[in-house]
Amino acid sequence: MIFISCKKNIMKKILLALLMIVTMHSYAQIKDTIYKQELNIEKPTGVAPWTSLKLNNHPAKFQFAVVTDRTGGHRPGVFMDAVNKLNLLQPEFVMSVGDLIEGYTTDIPELNRQWDEFDSFVKQLDMPFFYLPGNHDITNQVMEDLWKKRLGPTFYHFIYKDVLFLMLNSEDQRLGAGHGTISEPQYKYIEQTLSKHPDVKWTLVFMHQPLWHQTDTRKWDKVEALLAKRKHTVFVGHEHRYVKTDRNNGKYFVLATTGGYSPMRGIEFGEFDHVAWVTMTEKGPIVANLHLEGVLGENIITRTQQKYIDRVSAKSPFQVKPIFLKDKKFKSATTEIKITNDENVPMHVEFHERFSWDLIGILDQSKWTIPPNSVKKVKLTVKSRKRSYEKPVKIIADVSYDFENADNNLKIPYSYNIKPLTNRKLAALKQKIKIDGKPDDWGKLSQSWTTDDKKLNISFDVGYDDKMFYVAAFVDDKKVVSFGEGHTWTQDAIGIIINTEPKQTSAMSLGRAWYKNEVFVPITPATEKVKSVIGRKLPEGVLVECKSINQGYFVEMALPIKYIKENQSENWESLRFNLYIDNLDDTDVTRYWWQPNWRGTKNIIGSGMFFK
Repeated sequence: MIFISCKKNIMKKILLALLMIVTMHSYAQIKDTIYKQELNIEKPTGVAPWTSLKLNNHPAKFQFAVVTDRTGGHRPGVFMDAVNKLNLLQPEFVMSVGDLIEGYTTDIPELNRQWDEFDSFVKQLDMPFFYLPGNHDITNQVMEDLWKKRLGPTFYHFIYKDVLFLMLNSEDQRLGAGHGTISEPQYKYIEQTLSKHPDVKWTLVFMHQPLWHQTDTRKWDKVEALLAKRKHTVFVGHEHRYVKTDRNNGKYFVLATTGGYSPMRGIEFGEFDHVAWVTMTEKGPIVANLHLEGVLGENIITRTQQKYIDRVSAKSPFQVKPIFLKDKKFKSATTEIKITNDENVPMHVEFHERFSWDLIGILDQSKWTIPPNSVKKVKLTVKSRKRSYEKPVKIIADVSYDFENADNNLKIPYSYNIKPLTNRKLAALKQKIKIDGKPDDWGKLSQSWTTDDKKLNISFDVGYDDKMFYVAAFVDDKKVVSFGEGHTWTQDAIGIIINTEPKQTSAMSLGRAWYKNEVFVPITPATEKVKSVIGRKLPEGVLVECKSINQGYFVEMALPIKYIKENQSENWESLRFNLYIDNLDDTDVTRYWWQPNWRGTKNIIGSGMFFK
């Protein structure tokens, strides 16, 4: 028996040792043996916290960038911005599609000055830059001779990782914009180059003008015939407007701008500053367009800048007097913007107006310097462009201060939407109002609106007596969804917002800190099965009821007049009011506002004001 016991102990030790070996192997180091690049990682037993260990690092893969037109009405600073951002992105090299200088002259000193300037830009790149001529670079014999003297051939090629880069000169007849050509000598060069390299993985063609958009291009048709037989992609510029075309068994890209003239109407128009980021793969090039404004370095905001921004953003340096109509007709009105500088340094203000089809804003002048600890009042005239108007005029004020150590004297923008507003009157109620969520006391509600998508009709009223300010609203909603619990914004609900501060302060309110200075009451309708949910603690004395009734729900609210007087005076004169509807339709909640959200970019100064 002793012998058997010993044998069992030996077997246990052997099994334990085997288990340890298996466990150790499960934590063995894994190496990328395919491409001889090591990936040292301990693989746990069972599941692992990664999707795979097949790294996206094929040795034939590489990345490069393409810059497009810098000139043709260049905008200073844009191309150098691209250079700095390319150094952040670190491509292997940078290609161009021409229009590097303004050119169009035979003045050699001036041409050399322009080329010296451009060379100073690309010399700051961390990687090679490949030149290519556009019509602004070569349009006469003098410019062509200077190109050859400074840069060598006007067309050339190279091969990298089995990809043929063919750099062509669409200006070889020097005919200018819209008249690009591939002449006989260049065509023979292209033909010979392609015949010498028939089996490359891919052919990438670069030139300036999109010759397939033009006529009488000499030998371009024959070049396309040669390209059609192989995998190829073409990159050009010239038109300052991005478009991709599938043609000739390849993809043909007309790039937008990297600083050249552009209306800059936006991406949807193909008018933007960018660099093309090309990743060459076994299946061909993958092209990503990097919008220059979307490429950011690590020093987006420094601590010094953050302090500056926080200090300035916390201020309310502008008071804009709203424009209230005495009647429905409006042609023009003059109001006032009060600028307050409460700092011990000068304050700089620069006004801009965003275009509106409906209204125009005219200021005394656009730039002001406000001395330390002083106030300036500026006149603003608002005029109607047509009889009816819906959209406000947006006035933007860029503010900066002469603080010491303020990085680059950063400008902080303030924007204000201004339009003539209805002079709404508060009704003094004669009837007694009982807050019970029933419409019996109200009669016909005087205010109404329909949501933009026509899904809901809302009617409401406001009024006051000696003790209370009242709100009543009916939401015409055939399908009321109320859970009796949870957040108000996940179900059908109404939100009532009231600002009782003095008129000018109230008109300028932005609802900061989720309506910290407002009475804010979000509430869901009670039904026969569930109670209302109120999403905010009510101020003392506030009463509210919201109930589902026929074809919708009804809400009543009462706010003590005492509360208003505490914020204004015994002779209070106004308040600002807004409401929103949350509507749960299937799985999504849509929020509808009566007046634009005070916290949002569409807030209109003084919207929702009511006067006694």
